[in-house]
Amino acid sequence: MKKKQQRVFATILAVLISVAMIGSAVVGYFVGGGVPPGTNSSTKTTSATEDYQAKKARVEAMAQQAKTDPGNVPLQSALGDGYYDAGMAALDVAPTDAQGNFKHAVEAYQNVLKTNKDFNVVVDMATAAFYSGDNELAEKTYKEALVLKPDSYNALGNYGIFLSQAKKDWAGALTQWQKAQSVAQTSDEKDRMKTLISEAENQLKANNAPNGISNPNPALKNGTSNSATP
Repeated sequence: MKKKQQRVFATILAVLISVAMIGSAVVGYFVGGGVPPGTNSSTKTTSATEDYQAKKARVEAMAQQAKTDPGNVPLQSALGDGYYDAGMAALDVAPTDAQGNFKHAVEAYQNVLKTNKDFNVVVDMATAAFYSGDNELAEKTYKEALVLKPDSYNALGNYGIFLSQAKKDWAGALTQWQKAQSVAQTSDEKDRMKTLISEAENQLKANNAPNGISNPNPALKNGTSNSATP
């Protein structure tokens, strides 16, 4: 299941990197591949649209199958993954569809977790909830994931992204990324965290500068701020 966790971490970074203003080297690392350089934008758009439509058709067929076999846990897990992937594909070519796909992914993952507390599904559900706009559920689920596996590189990394983007809590994000760096298994993983840690430190310095704008650390959903430590 490690490959699946890596997919979640990479995709969330790929979408949020520009928001966090992290260096272009990281953008190239996570977003690289796919359409070769030199391919014109219309070809890229057509390819992305076709990819989304294919994913949408597959997940709709799977959803119909799930209606006739609602107790099929592997099918519910696959359905959640299908909606998650469709949501990712929709972000660029059909943004109005994206949130709905992620909400359906959350529903399918919740069905799985009723009988099978799979750690990878917990992390995926947290990320899907984040993309769907349900920040309260996302944070609750990230914390649950880190209770199950407090040394999970991907859960720590994703939770840090959530804190920095959804809650503007750069201090909390820094804590999570420092933890992730301490458990990183490869030089690439360490480098990813090093870049994110540097960005968090820069944000905190800017916010604390005499002429800077202080960071109120708001929670987008309920107007309260929470501790970064799960």
